[in-house]
Amino acid sequence: MPTCRFCSSVYPRNQFIHGNGPKAQVCVRCGLEKGMVTEDEVPSFYSRELSNSRFSIIARYWSPVLWLMAVWGAWAVLLLPVKPWGIYTLVLLALATLGLPVYMFLNRVKYLANIARLTPAYQTPPGH
Repeated sequence: MPTCRFCSSVYPRNQFIHGNGPKAQVCVRCGLEKGMVTEDEVPSFYSRELSNSRFSIIARYWSPVLWLMAVWGAWAVLLLPVKPWGIYTLVLLALATLGLPVYMFLNRVKYLANIARLTPAYQTPPGH
């Protein structure tokens, strides 16, 4: 993957400005910040609203994993020594842990569709 010569970040090829000379090996964000291109010229630019929407979708998809890890930690610290409730919550946590991969598998298509909906269209320019 190419590296931007201004910010030294590594991006896929579709996140770079196309051109020779000063536009060579410049990512879209640096090109916009330096005034090399306008926002209309780069369809692969992720605006602040678009990146926030994508982050929200990613967070909603992966948040059950983080919640489950937090509840396992709370169980180990707080509920393990409590005799009847420690076992009851252990069974519930085991069921939730076994059900989470199934839940994520069933929601994977919706997640990918939402991410694809929020991905800017990119067409390879001629000569690339």
